[in-house]
Amino acid sequence: MIDRLGFGCVALTSFATPGEAMRLLNTAYDLGIRHFDTAPIYGQGYSERLLGRFLRGRRDRVTVATKFGLTPPRTPNLPLAAALALNAVRRRLARRRAETPSAPATAEPVEPDRRRIERSEIEAAFDASRRSLGIDHIDLYLLHEEVPAALTPQAFDYLQSLRASGKVRRLGLAAPATRYGALSPEDLEGWDVLQYEAGPAWPGSAGLIARFPAQQHIFHSCLKGVARDGDPQAAGRALAERLTANPQGLVLFSSTRPDHVRTNLRVLAG
Repeated sequence: MIDRLGFGCVALTSFATPGEAMRLLNTAYDLGIRHFDTAPIYGQGYSERLLGRFLRGRRDRVTVATKFGLTPPRTPNLPLAAALALNAVRRRLARRRAETPSAPATAEPVEPDRRRIERSEIEAAFDASRRSLGIDHIDLYLLHEEVPAALTPQAFDYLQSLRASGKVRRLGLAAPATRYGALSPEDLEGWDVLQYEAGPAWPGSAGLIARFPAQQHIFHSCLKGVARDGDPQAAGRALAERLTANPQGLVLFSSTRPDHVRTNLRVLAG
């Protein structure tokens, strides 16, 4: 089962030093993980750079997923060590603010305007991700939090050209499962992968594998809602259940604790 498990890099920049992030990634790799998932928005771009450092010397032994479309690309401009130290300070300040009582918000939430994603935005994002990751091709390139209707025809054609040239091996969507409800199989022509949350906390994901059999499915956020109750093996069993429910796909999990990674994979291996 471990060969169908992937590691999510959303929390890499929660560490105070690059060395701590490398130890976590090396733990996952040494235990058999070979798929790593990141995005430009994770840690303001520094998650991709940390993963890029980890990939040196082992690129041909792993697959890498990153994303585009959620925000315009930005280029990280601080050294990794300085960026992580600054993030640590920001987290401390955020915790202090959270401890300070504040008046409840009364404004109604505003629904953001749906925007169109242009080819030029994807070109810039793709080049920025390859530079940050230090790789010549991206194994899985995912449209982040959107569906194909958000793309202009020129943007869609550009993505297809990236795959045809081998610069991208597969294309996919990484949106909430509920957003796939209005799609038909025809809407997914040209897309290889659907990535979404799945598990006890996500009833909206039920039935998507049967509805879209032409795509590989990747589950994430599978441990939300899992009752631990002091049971260190509960998370590992939950991952095993999601792998069984997705026999042709992958399951992602994330952690900042090497010991938790070891425990989860020990349960799966057993």
